[in-house]
Amino acid sequence: MPAHVFVDESKAKGLLMAATVCPAVDVNAYRRTMASLLLPRERRIHFTKESPPRRRKILGVIAEFGIAARLYQADKNDVAARRDCLAAMVRDIAGSAERLVVERDESTATLDKQVLFRAARRYDCSESLQYELLAAHADPLLWIPDAVAWSWAKGGEWRDLVAPYSTVIRV
Repeated sequence: MPAHVFVDESKAKGLLMAATVCPAVDVNAYRRTMASLLLPRERRIHFTKESPPRRRKILGVIAEFGIAARLYQADKNDVAARRDCLAAMVRDIAGSAERLVVERDESTATLDKQVLFRAARRYDCSESLQYELLAAHADPLLWIPDAVAWSWAKGGEWRDLVAPYSTVIRV
């Protein structure tokens, strides 16, 4: 079954890139559900700005989706670590994902495009994998890896809430 993969990161302790895998058939329903969680005048959900009760509510909704999260973790937050995380991500989804959406960071957009282009060719998925960099508000499913990455990096109760569907991959 083809999947869509949504990616965001935490730079709190090195680099942690969360890639959440959503079955393609569920994308629209999950997108509507995430959008329904917006508060009045909110353009997006950004986990660092949410209250603890609201974080628990959002994580509860995400847990019900039954998605998988792959957490690509590097000790440093530098160009090499970012390149390695993105390349490992493409390697892992080649052949199973049809779309990869990375939250756009203007400071790394050029690098991200280059890495994704090279990795798609290297792992023989340049014809089957569409990838793009989008602003966080452009797709509600980007809010899921934001929540997962924040929770994992924060640790404690928050990590426990995302651990059942998360796998850490050291790069």
